[in-house]
Amino acid sequence: MIVNDKRIDFKGTIKELVEKLGFPKDKIAILVNGEMVKKENWESFLLKENDYVEIVSLVGGG
Repeated sequence: MIVNDKRIDFKGTIKELVEKLGFPKDKIAILVNGEMVKKENWESFLLKENDYVEIVSLVGGG
């Protein structure tokens, strides 16, 4: 699969991917193949070999 334009070898859920990569769960959004995946679905959303995953940091401003 490709995560943020880098090919990685990973099998599992979005939650497991986020934990493996060390992203702060409360400050990111996940898109899989261009579709936003709600946080409540991360634990059950199984990623596939050919998925394109974007992990986007949420930044506050003012």
